[in-house]
Amino acid sequence: MDERTTKQEKLAKPHATFDAPQEVVIDPVLSKRQKIDVLDALEQDARQLSIAASEGMTGGEPTGLREVLDAKDTLALPPVDQAYGIVLKDLQAKAKAGGSGEGRAAAEKALAALVAEQRPAGLRAADAAAASASSGEPAPGSAAERELEERLEELDP
Repeated sequence: MDERTTKQEKLAKPHATFDAPQEVVIDPVLSKRQKIDVLDALEQDARQLSIAASEGMTGGEPTGLREVLDAKDTLALPPVDQAYGIVLKDLQAKAKAGGSGEGRAAAEKALAALVAEQRPAGLRAADAAAASASSGEPAPGSAAERELEERLEELDP
């Protein structure tokens, strides 16, 4: 995508300005509403191509529908989850890419680590807070936890 592409061109001709639906998600120029509009247009095109393919009217090129739907799902996530989803998809693409070398090996290791975690740090912290709340303990890093630690230090100097 050309750096000089205007917002209007991006909105009017998304196929000409974006190489992949994930580029729409990370575009710093478009608002969230505009990104949704662009992805809706890309989804409509992909669905029409899919229908044409099912009727035998195409050359067999991929529709890209799955990528568009993934991008829309990513855009619907809260910002932390959105960033996590973008990084995960990027690493998956790099790991699938042909070739070898340090870059691919690093992408595969990073992907394995992220998949093992399966959730962004913010969500893991929320899970820990929920678990501690259900056990009656204060949430990690909370004011209640600090107050409890101070009281325990007073008892055991």
